[in-house]
Amino acid sequence: MKQRNNDTYPLVTAACAAAGFTPRVVHQVKEWYAVSALVAEGLGVCLVPRIVPLPRHAVTRVPLRGEPVPVRRFLTAVRRGSAAHPLVSAGLDALREAAAAHGAGRRSAHPKRRAR
Repeated sequence: MKQRNNDTYPLVTAACAAAGFTPRVVHQVKEWYAVSALVAEGLGVCLVPRIVPLPRHAVTRVPLRGEPVPVRRFLTAVRRGSAAHPLVSAGLDALREAAAAHGAGRRSAHPKRRAR
């Protein structure tokens, strides 16, 4: 995991701290292909956003459980007045649909468990 110029580093270290440990970072790469290749070779573990397609390396995606689960927000920005443009509007609609489908899939795939 690359410590500098990497928006994932604080997210990973916070998730590890919430789980009660500090990661020992020995490899520094940024590209997801390289990250998954290192994991496939048994050189570590990583947190990979669900939006990232994994290459055909021998890795398994395991959903995080417990609270808090790290999340990211995606924001859109368009030039004032351009949201009504057909191409911009179609792009924004596609992003909303993808976000809604992803959110619905996440809720059904990872139901919250009740404390007993």
